[in-house]
Amino acid sequence: MTQINPTTTQPAGNIPSPDDDPLLHLHKMSTTAGLGTQEYAEVNVTSVVAVIFGLASLLAMANAVLMVIPIVGVILGFIGLRQVQKSNGTQTGKGLAVTGLLLSGVITAVIFCYQGVKEYHTRADQQAIAALCRKYGDLVAQNKFDEAYNLFDDEFKSRVSQQAFTVHLTNIQNQGTLIPPMSGFDWNGLAQFQSMDDGTEMADSFMIVHYKGSDFQGRMSARFRRTAGGVWLFNDIPDQFPPLKSEKPQQ
Repeated sequence: MTQINPTTTQPAGNIPSPDDDPLLHLHKMSTTAGLGTQEYAEVNVTSVVAVIFGLASLLAMANAVLMVIPIVGVILGFIGLRQVQKSNGTQTGKGLAVTGLLLSGVITAVIFCYQGVKEYHTRADQQAIAALCRKYGDLVAQNKFDEAYNLFDDEFKSRVSQQAFTVHLTNIQNQGTLIPPMSGFDWNGLAQFQSMDDGTEMADSFMIVHYKGSDFQGRMSARFRRTAGGVWLFNDIPDQFPPLKSEKPQQ
């Protein structure tokens, strides 16, 4: 009798056994392999813009009109910081918001301090010029021309001698009834200041002239000078001492 070896029997249709699939012998990899455990967080755009405005705030030091730049930078810094804090970790940029806020805030504080100091000195200069005008008017009204001459700087004195100064004011104060004597001077409150390279400060302005026994008021242009560390003095009163009538300095 013929014996049939069951191990050599081939399945019908020559279908390969599942164990013969070479792919089944490969190492099975996890379906989550290579994926990170942290989610992506975007950079807050407002914080980035706040830094840009913070750097641009330096432009405000050149012109007060540009003060809007650091002010906007401060606002954007606060907004960006608040947006990051309320994003529940989906946004970053807290450091950028703080940087923009500090840049704009510090520059704004520096500008305000500078403007405050400048305004203080300007106000002091204005008060000194006003006092100088009143003093000059009082001395002229009292015919104290020698003392009035000392209220002028060396440049004026090199052009107009003290004798010519006294003679000229004496003639003005004694013109008769047509033009009454001057009884005082007041500063009009406006001046154009200019800083020179040598540290000298110049101011162009006008004085209001009062006349004795009259309500009429005149106006005279005046120029003032303050040397570095010095006091304000008259540099010229062109309406009273025209440049064409210059005098030799007194010897």
